[in-house]
Amino acid sequence: MTPFLTAKLAGQCVAVDAAGLLFSTLQVVLLPVLAGAFLNQYFQGLVKFVSPVMPPIAVATVGVLCGNAIAQSSSAILTSGKQVVLLLPLFFMQVDFSLDTSFQGRLGSMSHHQGLSPSRLACSVVIGSSMFQNSVLGIVLAGQHFGNPLTVVPCAVSSVSHSILGSALAGFWRQTVTTQNQD
Repeated sequence: MTPFLTAKLAGQCVAVDAAGLLFSTLQVVLLPVLAGAFLNQYFQGLVKFVSPVMPPIAVATVGVLCGNAIAQSSSAILTSGKQVVLLLPLFFMQVDFSLDTSFQGRLGSMSHHQGLSPSRLACSVVIGSSMFQNSVLGIVLAGQHFGNPLTVVPCAVSSVSHSILGSALAGFWRQTVTTQNQD
């Protein structure tokens, strides 16, 4: 849906090639998933061998892409991005944390918890930081399909800020839940 929503929403302000966005999205998302499924099905030995090193490689790749985008636009980020760096990820995590109780009760997937339960906190970090999960896709799409190099900045900045703030919150909440469980 990303290419079509971008064309519909942003297409009123800038020229958007929905077909090009779709093709790039398929390259960045679908082809790696299909390749992984194929390798897992037919080359399980190779998958078991490389699986331990893939998470650090993925983190390094995201770091290089985000670092490059941030380095190229550092002056623009320093003058206008401070609010986005700190407030946007905290806002999404807080919204998720606040709405989590009603969603858990309706979906029935987890027991209904009050306070700082481990499941509620984990959902808050994961769902609230979902922009991080799509940062590489955003960087690739913005970099390839929009002429202004500043279009990659929101994806890169949100990725870095979500990583730092999400890790800090997870560490803080881990201590808080541990302390509550000991009491």
